[in-house]
Amino acid sequence: MGCGMGMIKYLLFIFNFIFVLCGLAILVVGILVEIGNHNYSKHLEDITNNLKFPAITLIVVGSIIFIIAFLGCCGAIRENYCMVVTFACLLLTILIIQVAISIYVFVTVKNFDENDFKKIYTENLFLAYNTGNQEQKSTVDAIQETLKCCGIEHPQDFTTRLGIPIPGSCCSKQVSDICSPLEAYNEGCVTTIVNIFKSALTVLGGVALGIAAAELIGIIFALCLANSVKNAERRGYSV
Repeated sequence: MGCGMGMIKYLLFIFNFIFVLCGLAILVVGILVEIGNHNYSKHLEDITNNLKFPAITLIVVGSIIFIIAFLGCCGAIRENYCMVVTFACLLLTILIIQVAISIYVFVTVKNFDENDFKKIYTENLFLAYNTGNQEQKSTVDAIQETLKCCGIEHPQDFTTRLGIPIPGSCCSKQVSDICSPLEAYNEGCVTTIVNIFKSALTVLGGVALGIAAAELIGIIFALCLANSVKNAERRGYSV
């Protein structure tokens, strides 16, 4: 029994080291999504706001994980009952939060309406491309250059809806302010952005759910060790 609990103690310590890496993963994913959200949120905030809550929550959760992992490491090595139980309770709280985030993002992906986004992108950005508003024009160009897309649904949207030539930002090799239809990106920006948005949410939910499964193992190990430590204290010897 002592050998088994000793193994659990060191497994719990190793788990917490992995837990630190998981915390980094959550933190990095949250930061990357928030950065991407910030870059386009000004004109597309009705859509990107759906990313803000899970991204910020994961950043906070990732930061807290460092504290919890440190507590778990100290509790495991020192065989401290209070620290181990506190670690298990905090870990359970984080697990519940991450499962809630996962449910939220998967429901958001399922209920996402591409037509609503198409309307927002068209009215807030695309139709303002040829009105002299340099800020909106620059935003559309930046989206097209970065995401390698063109127009709303296809490059011809510029000629049919705005009555202007396809801009150079639609070409992979921009040599002038005008792009040939044969050289323009085929995919519209609405489809591209929607796919990235859904992928980002799916990654957020998947990361949160996957790490929650690992945390469940940590909680089980912690409770087993805490029980062993408590029994050992009653008998007057160490595990």
